[in-house]
Amino acid sequence: MSFGYTNQENASAFTKTEMAAVQKTKPRTVLAVLTENEQRSRMPLGEQCSSSMSTAFTACSGYDVYIEEKCAVITASVEDMDAVGSSLLEEDHAALQHRDFRLFLDLSTNSCADTSMQSLAEEPLAVQDELCVPEYTGDIYRHLREREAKLRPRRNYLSNHPELSGCMRLVLVDWLAEVAEEYKLCAETLHLAVSYLERFLSYTTSVKRAKLQLVGTVALLLAAKYEEIYPPEMEDFVYITDGTYEQKQLVRMEVMFLKVLAFNMTVPSAYQFLRLFITIQAVCSKTTHLALYVAELSLLDMEMLVTFPPSLVAAAAYCLANYTLSRGLWPDSLEEFTGYTLTDIVPCLKDLHRIHFSAESRPQQAVRGKYKSSKYGSVSLMTPSTTLPFP
Repeated sequence: MSFGYTNQENASAFTKTEMAAVQKTKPRTVLAVLTENEQRSRMPLGEQCSSSMSTAFTACSGYDVYIEEKCAVITASVEDMDAVGSSLLEEDHAALQHRDFRLFLDLSTNSCADTSMQSLAEEPLAVQDELCVPEYTGDIYRHLREREAKLRPRRNYLSNHPELSGCMRLVLVDWLAEVAEEYKLCAETLHLAVSYLERFLSYTTSVKRAKLQLVGTVALLLAAKYEEIYPPEMEDFVYITDGTYEQKQLVRMEVMFLKVLAFNMTVPSAYQFLRLFITIQAVCSKTTHLALYVAELSLLDMEMLVTFPPSLVAAAAYCLANYTLSRGLWPDSLEEFTGYTLTDIVPCLKDLHRIHFSAESRPQQAVRGKYKSSKYGSVSLMTPSTTLPFP
């Protein structure tokens, strides 16, 4: 199944027509045209939503979507923008004179296209230290905890959408994971996309079944624009839906997304918290990859994500990976740093263990397929621990 270019080098070797012919080797899943029964056959949960929200919403024309509250947009005058632009030019000029910056440009001249398509998950988290400066780690962690508390999805948000079900949401997230892997997007991009999706559905109502894939596609588009160096083009996102939606529909939904989310696109994720935790208390690469794997599995479970904050999911993923491979759990250093005790983590850990244990038998295999790769230590092929050391 091919969704688009895997790197910039390959993209330049073909024309768009030739690339389309090469890529169309396997039919793509178009969620918008799946019937209710077909959706259920992919995940036999039987989860249905019956209640609807009140009618006090403002209609947005053209999408059968209603926004629950208006979002303020801050604007600046032309004079202000000119002043900012002049200041930035001066700062850029000063930066270009810096010896270290010139050295960076020399070293990276011919490698941008190749390195941009590599997933962050391919590198050990401990070496990605932009969030892990010792002098500021505590402040960064406190800031992330404050942000996650403000930007949580609502409980039972699918009750806002009578035509949608938990089964449909599950199939959509699995599809997003598959697309993210095909395009070699960062692990953080997938986490952001799911966060955007859940917050959007939390603050809207009456999203139609036929528009659910459009909402998911735009969530991934925005996450890629935010996180990736070279995100896929708009036409690539049209292609992955098999032309179900036109580019103008994606653009209109993108504008609606930004208004609903009030341009709050910087959202803490379990991936970010894992980076911090592994820096403070390092573990082997296999444990790291296993923690990443179970954290991504958690994205498939709506109830878990709305019940537990990302920091707690990250702590549970760390504990589960640590216990599976070395029979360790939550080290004292992380308990002191985070304020989470093992007692706090256990409820989330039990749910995450259930998800990990059932991953092989689920119809949704995109995340598991990704972590079968040797670059992730083939951790999804490991036998999950059958029990945990507490009732």
